[in-house]
Amino acid sequence: MRVAVVVGLNVHATLPGVLAALPPELPTFVVDDGSEPPLSAPAGVTLLRHPKNRGYGAAQRTGYEAALAAGATRIALVHGDGQYDISDVLALLDALDDADVALGSRFLAPDGGAVIPSWRRLGNRALTAYARRRLGVQATELHTGARAFRAEALRSLPLDQLSDDYVFDQQVLVRLAVAGFRFTERPARVRYDESVQSISLWRSIRYGLGCVRTIRRGG
Repeated sequence: MRVAVVVGLNVHATLPGVLAALPPELPTFVVDDGSEPPLSAPAGVTLLRHPKNRGYGAAQRTGYEAALAAGATRIALVHGDGQYDISDVLALLDALDDADVALGSRFLAPDGGAVIPSWRRLGNRALTAYARRRLGVQATELHTGARAFRAEALRSLPLDQLSDDYVFDQQVLVRLAVAGFRFTERPARVRYDESVQSISLWRSIRYGLGCVRTIRRGG
């Protein structure tokens, strides 16, 4: 069973469009990470709410655990602010035919990632290059929020031991790479406008340092 896990905080303006772009037959779990007022979702969508904001990693964990408990075999992560093109994210589910982890690379998109702010692009490139050297994963981008997993890959992880914050993303990929799970990539178009949520420069620096520590120790 294919499932979409949508995570978001205060994405009231964008969430309806994101959900409308998902196939109605695709089981969907929305994780509201403490939005005020709470998010709402249409009938047929499972809404999970954190009473208080717990963090991007914690929101993913809640969604993945619910999807796995429901019998999901392939899970796509969807951002509630609609930053990543929905059709590109859903294409990652098909890419799992020959892989355990499918990543949507902004650098493989038609614009080659030019839309990414320059300081983010440079940091992304540097961290990805470091991870490739240390882990042997051949990927153009290991810091994308567009991703999909086979259920067995997620089940292999001690999700409750991983960060509640943004470095959760890197912890997941590093542990799966070290364990020998297969990776693949597909293009992922992205947009940056006033509706897209971005972390501050300071939190980006903290994320980068956390990624370096995670890569160095193998998860």
